[in-house]
Amino acid sequence: RCRLATFWLFGALADAKELRYPDGIKPGDQISGTSGEFFRYKHVLVKPPDDDDRIHALGMSEDIKCETCEILLRGLLLKSESNSEDHIMDQFDGELAAPPRDTDNAQEYRVDANRKGCNKHFKDEVLYRGWAIKRCPPPTGETNAGGTTISITSGSEEAKEAKDTALASGKQREWCLEQKGKIPSERDVDTFHIRHEAFFYACENTVGRYGQEMATLLSERLDDGGDRERAIRAACREAASCAGLPKRSPKKGGRRNRRRAPSPDEDL
Repeated sequence: RCRLATFWLFGALADAKELRYPDGIKPGDQISGTSGEFFRYKHVLVKPPDDDDRIHALGMSEDIKCETCEILLRGLLLKSESNSEDHIMDQFDGELAAPPRDTDNAQEYRVDANRKGCNKHFKDEVLYRGWAIKRCPPPTGETNAGGTTISITSGSEEAKEAKDTALASGKQREWCLEQKGKIPSERDVDTFHIRHEAFFYACENTVGRYGQEMATLLSERLDDGGDRERAIRAACREAASCAGLPKRSPKKGGRRNRRRAPSPDEDL
């Protein structure tokens, strides 16, 4: 189903693309859009996102999906009323706590009204906590079976897991995460950028798609007194299959079977 949205165009596009406005569009023009980005961002740089931007963001998200998933779960579990599956799912759903504020700007209202689920999580739990995407450092360390050198940047358990995943997949990551000391402004967060969109896709393809399975696993592990970090890693890697591993089949039980609401990207 088509939806109409308006974006204000301004500024200049980074990421080594030609700095020009599309034919027939000038600064200050309003344009129409039917894609999900128009429900996540209030501003764009130079032009609305196109399929090339989406492909770029999706590819980038594959490199940072597991780490982003774990960051999301750490933040959302802290807000959960308990370790029950329903309370965890309430956090995953991320419904609006209050009606959006009144504004004469139709696009601002549209984004605020759709600030739920992953449209909300990638901003609150990732961008506003200073996380950013950067190119991985030059590879050093071990070589996998395919002859690819795997970068090892620290001795943490997370780094070892990332190394093991890379060794198994035969692929060296191009994109990595870093947490900066400076928190972005609200305008920065509400402006479309390919790297912002990569965080959204990482959320949508884990918490958004496999939220029910993840909540089941987390509740089972945490109710039994399991280690929270291990439960989070298992939820992302087993239930959400963030590293391409076989997806865990959830146990059948009496808990509710909640179907996630479709995102604006999907046909209704």
